[in-house]
Amino acid sequence: MIVPACIDLIQKERGNLEVPEIRVWCHPHRIGQNGDDYYEVFKSFEEALKFIKLYKGAEEVPVIAFRGYELNIFEMKPQ
Repeated sequence: MIVPACIDLIQKERGNLEVPEIRVWCHPHRIGQNGDDYYEVFKSFEEALKFIKLYKGAEEVPVIAFRGYELNIFEMKPQ
């Protein structure tokens, strides 16, 4: 399986996560607000998806952060 992943620079600074985290990245500039990009952490994908629908500055899909990477499970493709 090909897993789309990117290196998580935040984890590089804090140490790699040993417990997976569901994240939604937020971009205030997308909705005309000032501030740096940040992420919100959720306990379930359902909570994350509800947040995405409500907050217009959010990425369209949640990612799983784990051991130095962020994985987009919605784009996983079988080999």
